[in-house]
Amino acid sequence: MLKQEVKITVAHEAPVNHQTQGLVVCIYEGEKPESKMMKALDDAFGGLLSQLMGRGEITGESKEFHILHNLSLPMNKLIVLGMGEREKFSLETIRAAVAKGARTARKLNQSEVSILMEPFDAADAFATGVCAAEGVIMGLDRFEVYKSKKKSDRDILTHVQFLCEASQVEEMEKGVARGVILAKGNTLARDIANHPGNRMTPALMAEEAHKVAQECGLELEILDEPDLIAAGYTGITAVSAGSEENCKMIKITHMGRPESNEIDIAIVGKGLTFDAGGISIKPASGMHMMKYDMCGGAATIGAAYIVGQLKPKVNVRFYVPASENMPDGKAYKPGDILKFKNGKTVEINNTDAEGRLILADALIMACEEGARRIVDAATLTGAVVTCLGHVRTGLFCKDEGLKSLVVGAAKECDEKIWELPLDDEYRVILKSSHADLSNSGGRAAGSTTAAIFLNEFVGNIPFCHLDIAGTAWVENVPTQYSFKPYLPKDGATGTAARTFALTVEHLAETL
Repeated sequence: MLKQEVKITVAHEAPVNHQTQGLVVCIYEGEKPESKMMKALDDAFGGLLSQLMGRGEITGESKEFHILHNLSLPMNKLIVLGMGEREKFSLETIRAAVAKGARTARKLNQSEVSILMEPFDAADAFATGVCAAEGVIMGLDRFEVYKSKKKSDRDILTHVQFLCEASQVEEMEKGVARGVILAKGNTLARDIANHPGNRMTPALMAEEAHKVAQECGLELEILDEPDLIAAGYTGITAVSAGSEENCKMIKITHMGRPESNEIDIAIVGKGLTFDAGGISIKPASGMHMMKYDMCGGAATIGAAYIVGQLKPKVNVRFYVPASENMPDGKAYKPGDILKFKNGKTVEINNTDAEGRLILADALIMACEEGARRIVDAATLTGAVVTCLGHVRTGLFCKDEGLKSLVVGAAKECDEKIWELPLDDEYRVILKSSHADLSNSGGRAAGSTTAAIFLNEFVGNIPFCHLDIAGTAWVENVPTQYSFKPYLPKDGATGTAARTFALTVEHLAETL
């Protein structure tokens, strides 16, 4: 299920004595190599680093990197990375620097590389280990399943070692173990979402969930289309009517508090494995990108993997409504009115506003099954991209306690979010003359009205919606994510998988 990753180890050894094909060192802007290990390294080079910095050939500016060859020490190459100003250091600095170092070593055809952790001493050893491991695994990840000539076939990098002080080894190793789990959840989400629609149908998405449940010892239930029709879930089955593929409702459960039957939190992710728009068909020019409409569901399965590995003491159920939205003689139509299981009626103005319909059924199911809190993620609106671009995810939440959990989780893994309004005044945009509400209110405040629509299906249960339409994938535009070297240059980013899992874990700490 999960790709074979490079081996990551932690060791205490003076870099001047360290036998390796390559050593990565990081330098802050405007600073000389005066820390303990860096000074020893510079001295061993006869002051080479100091000389290069004194001449301005190495500045330490952000994104700068140099490769020094033919060194007299027991290493073949020295990779020098600039980290920018020390005052701007954060845990994200570690992820980015380590990812850049590992990618550079791979490009240089090294089978091993060591990375000096000393410059990251502003963070504790555990946190450094977490972020460094994330940087390695997420930074080296590639999706090449369908390529006959794979770059990965030529890769020989198999070992990344972090060099630190002896007193830091144990805690950094613990951090690495955690970081590997978080990163694998992210890359699993990427892999699922990167498959094309013919290779990741609702049924195949359910198989991915089955693999995770088996590996992590989680409960799994798959509701097929006939089951959903019989149970009265009209949103997902209406969307699926135009497809030859049966829709599925995927449920994965982790009971970390077995003494209780309560579902402390539900995690919901939109799993549209392909979205043609239905009768309100999308333009042909960008339709191939709509395989990424499953990114919320992929993140949910990735989060289930992380939770299944970390095993927090909390009861959580993951829901993925999986479907295709296709035009067909049986497809639902503009003007149709659907009556949902909670009694609300919805007039269909636009069949391309289908994500909120399948999510509504998942939200209803979560409420029926007693979820005390709900967080969802979906590639729901183009409007959120207009508002926030490709840097931040839109957050909509009226409950301050739940919002705090999600914001804290997103900050921990640097999946940037920004709160947008969920004010009741916007509900009038969804007014319908013939039903309780419309499924689309047009372009004005589009991301907010989509969130308001979802909010109609959770009653009084604390609810947080994440619109990831701008952050879920990169469309071959490297500059969009050039500030995050551990993200792909093209394809799914895996966003929300770690935010989901960390939200669950943070909740467990409060119970």
